Formats: sequence, C-alpha cells, structure tokens
Amino acid sequence: MNTQQLNETISKTLTAWNIPGAAVAVVQGDDVFTQGYGVLEAGKPETVNADTIFAIGSTTKAFTSALIGMLVDEGKLSWDDLVIQYIPEFELYDDWVARHVTVRDLLCHRLGLERAQRLYYHRGYDQRELMRRMKYLKPAVGFRTGFNYANQQYGIAGLLVEAVTGKSWDDFITERIFNALNMSRSFSGHDRITDNKNFASPHAVLDETYPAGVRFLGEMSAIENFKLTHEPAGSIHTSANDLAQWLKALLNNGAPLLQPNTFNELTTPQVVMQDVLNSELAPLAYLQPATHFWTYALGWWAMDYRGEKVLMHGGQMPGYNSAVAFFPQRKLALAVMVNVHQTLAHAALFYAISDILLDKKDRDWSTEFQMVAQGYMAQVKGQVDEMRLKRDPNLPPSNKLDSYTGTFSNDLFGEMTVIIKDDSLNLKYGVNTATLEHWQGDTFLAHWNLKGLMDDSMIAFSPNSKTMTLLNDRAEYRKSS
Repeated sequence: MNTQQLNETISKTLTAWNIPGAAVAVVQGDDVFTQGYGVLEAGKPETVNADTIFAIGSTTKAFTSALIGMLVDEGKLSWDDLVIQYIPEFELYDDWVARHVTVRDLLCHRLGLERAQRLYYHRGYDQRELMRRMKYLKPAVGFRTGFNYANQQYGIAGLLVEAVTGKSWDDFITERIFNALNMSRSFSGHDRITDNKNFASPHAVLDETYPAGVRFLGEMSAIENFKLTHEPAGSIHTSANDLAQWLKALLNNGAPLLQPNTFNELTTPQVVMQDVLNSELAPLAYLQPATHFWTYALGWWAMDYRGEKVLMHGGQMPGYNSAVAFFPQRKLALAVMVNVHQTLAHAALFYAISDILLDKKDRDWSTEFQMVAQGYMAQVKGQVDEMRLKRDPNLPPSNKLDSYTGTFSNDLFGEMTVIIKDDSLNLKYGVNTATLEHWQGDTFLAHWNLKGLMDDSMIAFSPNSKTMTLLNDRAEYRKSS
C-alpha cells in the first residue's frame, strides 16, 4: 500500500475543498491504513486522529441490513417475510401494498413512496411515530417498479429488530456488531457517545450567496450539532480505527458476523436504478458515463468501476459527510469521513483512493468534482436569481399579519405554529424556528434557524389565511386553531 501517495492525495483534496477535519481508513489485503487530518473545529488547534468520532449518516444502513442478516442466519425471519407478520400496525397509503411489503422491499428502497425528508427535522418524532405517519406518504412510482430512496424504510427495519429480538436497535447493534468487532469508539447515536472531547464538530458554509443546499465551496464555520439518536437509517457515530474493523469484516465475506450466503444476499443487486442522473448518485454518474450498471443491493449501492464490482454507500447528515466502499474481488476497502455537510470531497476521495489502490493515475477527481459542484451551484443560484427578479415586494398581503397566526396541521408532517414576534411572523416546527420575510402578496420566505443546513422555504397563505402551503414540497397545512 502506497501510504505516501494516499496521504498526499487525501491532504491535497481536503485543502482544495476547505475541509476542517477528516479521517480515512483503508484496507488492502492484510494491510491497514488509518489516519486523521485537520482539526476538530475550524479555528481551534485540537487535531483529528484515527480515534476521532464522526457521524457517518446513511452509511449506517449497511450496519442495519447486516443486523437483519444475522436474524436471517438465526432463522428468526426471512428476507421475503411480510413486515406485518412482525409489525401488525404497519400502514401505508395503499392498504394492499402495506400488506405485501417484505423485509427485502424495505432494505432496497422499492416501496415507491415520496421521500419527505423534512420529517426528520422535526426531531420530536420517534420511530413509531415516523412509522405511523408513513400512511400519509404518497406514491411517487408504483410498488416494486423502481428505486425511491427513503430513510423511513430503514426505520421500520430497526423496529423489526426490536420486534424479533426484544432488544432495541441501539442495544442490538452495540452488542452484535460494535462489541463483536471490538469497535469500542462506535455508538448508535449521539446520546450514547462517551467521549465528547475527541469529537469532530460539524461545519457548514454560512455565506448566503448560494442556497444552503448547494454550498459546496466556501469558508467553513462550526455549527450546532444535530444530535441524531436512535436512527437505523443514519445515526451511527464512529472513528477511522473502528471502521477499519468493519472494512475487514466486509472483505471477509461478512465473517465473523454473517454466513457467506447471507452476506452474498446483502451485496447482490436487487433493484436497477433507471434515472441515475436525477438520483442521489447524480454527481458520480455525471463523471462516470462508462459505468455499466447502477443498482441497489441491501444497504449498499452496487455498481462497476474500471471493470471491478464495487459496493458503496454515502452518508450525509447535518455537518458531516462520509463514504464507505469495498471491492470484494480485489480485497480492497475504504472509508472517508469529513466534518462538513455540503461537499463532494468524500466522493472525490472515494474515487481517488480507489485509483491509488487499483494503480490508476489518469483522473484528477478533486478538480473534476469541483467543476461539477461549481456548475450545480451556478445553476441553482440562477434559478433563485430568476425567482427574485419576478418578485413584486410591493404587492401587499391580503390581511393584517395577525390574521396569519395560529396552528396549522398536515397529516404527514404534523403541526406548524405561526406567531408574531418582533413585528414579524415567526414559524415553529418541532424544535426548529423560522422568521417569515414577506415576499409578495400572501407569500412569505421562511428563513430557518438551522443556518447553513436547511434551505429557505417559500410559504403561500390562502387569502382567507385558512391554509398555508410549503411550496418546496407542496405540502398544504390547514389552520386548526
């Protein structure tokens, strides 16, 4: 393993993307490389090392699918068992679909439901409440006809673990994976972390030149930690040294955690991605037109790269991003963690590190991904600028501000409360708040308190102020009080 080349490439990439702190784990055969880079928090001297804890977001999903695999090995459930066998109260928009959803369906994102990611920003809903609200998720495509990524499905998988074992997902993953692999600095959620000193602080770009969702480049500032807990879709916090143990198990066909046949099922493509350029993998697909297949297995994207099968998953959550990947035939694996939310540095490093391990030197991945980021930033900013040009701020509201106050309710997302504070409208959703800037007529722009993380939301009130609609996700709320 060329550790000098790894260090040089990783350091150069992190500098180019202005990443405050990062950690990397690489396994090649019997060789293991782990390293920390940068600092825990921008502007402070404490440095990252291979034991520094990061949040890894949706790379958690592969751990959850492995837990389900263990239950398959023990004969406690099967991949094609119906979810309602274990969770009778499971409901969806379509009763027939709800009665036919299998464990496999959950783990490969083929329920065909809308994503409704804003539910997770409420932060007051536990997994059972999130499941209850799934009956209001509308179909985006037909059941089992396509790939529709949604975190709620892995939340149900966590509830399956609880139903079958009698233990919480948190306790089961701690016992059966973290303890089994000696991952002593891995935690199921922020609430279980025992070391808050060697912990990478989350960061975001606060400069409002670009919308929050596309601030891939710029000066990074430390932000408040989202403190995600008990989330089978994305709440694991871990270190590079610990992830090296996970990578070893992946390269050993799942041993000592799983039987070979079960691990093979986890890593076998289940659903073909038909529209990759409009999916979560769009930046990768744009730079990899030669890829022959883009599929999803059970907790892993499965695809080819330079003629090699590779299993990969990214993990984004507020203030952090990560990527975990392995080439099963080559016995190569890698994990990258950064303490920045909006970035493509982790994707650039996935390819750059893979190329070093595969002895390829024909691409400058950092530069290529920066070009993608700059193009996307310019495109979105252009759309926002065009919207601002069409604005008529002199068009007055239909009513006085106090007529817009009250509690508004939506079956899927829950309640939002509008009040007057400091002579302007303010919005409350769960633990989050927003200031409403008058846009034009009965339309307001909500500036959320989650600076650098949550895009502003355009909100339109009806002239009689009995309803309000969040235009970003077309969700209508009716005034209930």
